[in-house]
Amino acid sequence: TSLFINCGGAVIGNKYEEDSTQLGRSVYHLSAKGNWALISTGTFMDVPSLPYIVQNTSMLSISNPTLYMSARTTPMAMTYYVLCLQSGKYTVLLHFAEIMFTDDRTFRSLGERIFDVSIQ
Repeated sequence: TSLFINCGGAVIGNKYEEDSTQLGRSVYHLSAKGNWALISTGTFMDVPSLPYIVQNTSMLSISNPTLYMSARTTPMAMTYYVLCLQSGKYTVLLHFAEIMFTDDRTFRSLGERIFDVSIQ
């Protein structure tokens, strides 16, 4: 069994499921197929409008750049629950790319990411 989620983006091929639904500030969202769910909490003080999805403004020189053209953001916590897998051993691959802050030495390029990944 495999599950691929494009967090903040559209369907890509026959693998990656869409996760581009506009969500509220604190929300529970069940995927269209019902095989995964998302909980997101918090609000950005300086970005009161929805959705909390950012778009890439630069061209990436990597394989499958479409996968990294958008991302879901959250000010506090975001948790994905996979509902379609049986108990067992799985290989989990997480892909990350910096698409909000560029290397152009402006105020927009100053940033830091903190990831806290828990798999149970």
